[in-house]
Amino acid sequence: MSAATSGFLLTVSHVAAFMRAISWKQGSAVTPRRRSEKQIVEELEAGREHLLSAPASRRLLSLLRQRLQSITRNIYIIRCIPEQTEELYDILVDGATVVHIELPRDASSAEIVFETSGIKEYLGAHSHITKPNRRRLELALQLAQR
Repeated sequence: MSAATSGFLLTVSHVAAFMRAISWKQGSAVTPRRRSEKQIVEELEAGREHLLSAPASRRLLSLLRQRLQSITRNIYIIRCIPEQTEELYDILVDGATVVHIELPRDASSAEIVFETSGIKEYLGAHSHITKPNRRRLELALQLAQR
């Protein structure tokens, strides 16, 4: 396994573990329905800081900067789904654009899906979005307006 590949595997597992960990509070499971707005806002802000500053997130952040040319610190992970061969992300950028990224776990793979859409387009294309994820998006939009 190359250094780049092993570094990316840490990225994927680290972000996935982070997203799972924020669903737990003091040893007991907190279901999405029971999570307060405050908890979701804390998750969004912690996810943003992790994405912007953690060495494990460099590949994802670099991809965002490269494809979008420039981004501010106004960036929130709305959804992260770890799958067997790739990681799926929906990220709100600058309060106006949602980026859908499918990053393969194998860093040498050239097949990266990167799609951008406006908020209305995203909601129209994702009409099946769950209520908790819709709530995350609404709160991320509120944070982006601050």
